[in-house]
Amino acid sequence: MALCRGRALRLLHRLVSGGRAAPHPHPHRAADRGRGSRAGFCFHNRLYRGLQTSVHLRMVSEEHPHNSQTDTERQDPNSSYSDQSAEKGEGFESEDQLRQQLLSSALKFVPRYGWSVEAIAEGAKVLELSPAVTGMFSHGPGDLVLHFVTQCNRQLSQALAEQHRLVELGQEEAKTTDVFIKDAVEARLRMVIPYVDSWPQAMSLLLMPENVADSLRSLTEMVDEIWFYAGDKSTDSNWYTKRAVLAGIYNATELVLVQDSSPDYENTWTFLQHRVNDVVGMARSAKQAQLTGKAVLQGLMGAAVTVKNLTGIGPRR
Repeated sequence: MALCRGRALRLLHRLVSGGRAAPHPHPHRAADRGRGSRAGFCFHNRLYRGLQTSVHLRMVSEEHPHNSQTDTERQDPNSSYSDQSAEKGEGFESEDQLRQQLLSSALKFVPRYGWSVEAIAEGAKVLELSPAVTGMFSHGPGDLVLHFVTQCNRQLSQALAEQHRLVELGQEEAKTTDVFIKDAVEARLRMVIPYVDSWPQAMSLLLMPENVADSLRSLTEMVDEIWFYAGDKSTDSNWYTKRAVLAGIYNATELVLVQDSSPDYENTWTFLQHRVNDVVGMARSAKQAQLTGKAVLQGLMGAAVTVKNLTGIGPRR
């Protein structure tokens, strides 16, 4: 049966490839061809070419069945990082969980490799994953910095919530607003100290266009958490002003921190205390809010310039 089928296919191949001229379906209408005839010719020409290709592929498939391969069996070795680590990554419930654990593992290598893809690759080795999994991070080292920032903000939020709970239960004394804000910002900045030597690099990555939106969102969420647990009840424009000013203070103190060489960063905390006192005691008038907003904007622009100077980043030429 297979032999007869192969001969039939070869005969059909010779027919459509020109071995024998195919008869016109309606020879008695040759005088009325015109446009319809030309269109019909083009149609049949395409049909014969398609049939010829189909027959050729069928013949190859019949004669060489061992060379056939399904689409699912064909793999580009560089097309998927997940396939290379599928067996060793079975312990993860989701890709997001894999990402989080991989980035957390990579943080241990930041002191040696900086905020880099190399640090992520080393973290993958600890989890017995292929270094190719670094391809899942579209922003590269920026994703590592954002993961760290998010992790720190979560820890701060949990600490503030626990402190608030203890105050509500009467187990701790409530702090004044200025002390509460100063302690909260200091606690958050102290999380950076283990990476302070490479933190200017992280700050520059957060200013990259692909990361700046997530960076600003993380910053605004953090300062909002601080003001919320500090008991801020404002509902007017002062609500926005307080958060904008505190964000500016955080960034300014962060810049002092990475340049501070005093014992236990005493100069940084003194600078922070003075700035917090200014925030808590600022006027509530609309005019003062407007002036404060302008000051914050200028401060943030100055902070960006300072980061560029610290990291050696300059304009492209």
